[in-house]
Amino acid sequence: MLLSILVIILALAFLAKGGDLFVDSSLTIGRVLRVPRFVIGGTLVSLATTMPELVVSAVASSVNDPGIAIGNAVGSSICNVGLIVGAVALVSPPIQVVRSDFIERIAWMGSAGALVVIFTWNRTLSQPLAAVLLGLALAYLVWDCLGIWRQKGMAIDGNLEERDGLVSSLGQFGLGLLLIVGGGWLLVDSGQLLAELLGVPSGIIGLSVVAIGTSLPEFVTGLSAARRGVPDLSLGNIIGANVLNLFLVVGLSGSISPLTLDPLTQAYSYGWLGIFFVVLTGMGFRRGCFDRRKGVFLLGLYACYVTGLVVVPMVARAL
Repeated sequence: MLLSILVIILALAFLAKGGDLFVDSSLTIGRVLRVPRFVIGGTLVSLATTMPELVVSAVASSVNDPGIAIGNAVGSSICNVGLIVGAVALVSPPIQVVRSDFIERIAWMGSAGALVVIFTWNRTLSQPLAAVLLGLALAYLVWDCLGIWRQKGMAIDGNLEERDGLVSSLGQFGLGLLLIVGGGWLLVDSGQLLAELLGVPSGIIGLSVVAIGTSLPEFVTGLSAARRGVPDLSLGNIIGANVLNLFLVVGLSGSISPLTLDPLTQAYSYGWLGIFFVVLTGMGFRRGCFDRRKGVFLLGLYACYVTGLVVVPMVARAL
C-alpha cells in the first residue's frame, strides 16, 4: 500500500507540473497568435486545465475502469465548486459576476450535469449517448468563441519578445502534455491497486484522490487569479471546466468504451453534484457576489462530502 501511495504522490506531482506548463504555454501561444484575452481564459485555459481529467479518464476507460473514468470527471466538478471556488472566495475580495453572463454559463453547466445523470440513469453510458455528449462539448466551445468575438471584436497583439518565445512555449506545451499523460497512467494504475487494497469501489478513489489530483491546475489557476486581483476569471474558468468535465471528459471516456457505474458511486456522487450545482447557482443568481462567508460555506460543504466518501463505504461494507 505504501508503494501505491508514493506512486500516487509522484503522479500528482507530474499532473501539477504538467498542468502548470500547459496553462502557461497556452496563454503565451494564444497571445502570440493574436487571440483575444477572454478567448484565452474562457476556452484555451479551460481546455488546458481540464487536460488532466481528460487524459486520466480516457486512460481509465481504455483499461476498462469506468469507476475512475466517470468518478474522476464528476468528482473534479464537485471539487471545482466546493474546494476551489470556496478557497478563492475565502482568500480574495468579493467576486462580482455579471448576472446575465453567469446565468448563460451556469445553464450550460446545469444542462451538462442533468444530461450525464439522465444518460447514465441505468448505470451505463452507451457509446452513442457518449457521442452526443462530445457533440455538445464542441457546441459549447463554438458558442463560447462566437459569443466572445461578438462582444470584444479585438485581438491582443503579441509583442516581439513573446513571438521570440513561441518556440520555447511550444516546447513547454509538449513537455506539459507528456507529464500529464505519464501522470495519468501512473495515477490510474496506482488508484486501481489502492482501491483493491482498501476494498472500496474504484469509483470512490476516482471521486476523491484522483479527482482532487486532476483538479490541481484549476486550483493553482484560481489562487493565481486571486493573487492578481482577478478572481472572477477563475470563477469563469471553473464553470467552463465543469462543462468540459461533463460533456468532453465523460463523452470521450464513454466513446472509447461503454461506462458502467456501481450503485454506491452513482447514488453518492450524483446527489452531491446536484447539491453543489444548486448552491453555486443560488449564490450567483441572487446577488452575483461571492464573498468570504460563501467561501467558508462551500469549503464546509466540501468537507462534509469528503467525510462521506470515507464513512459511506464503511457503512455499506458493514451492512
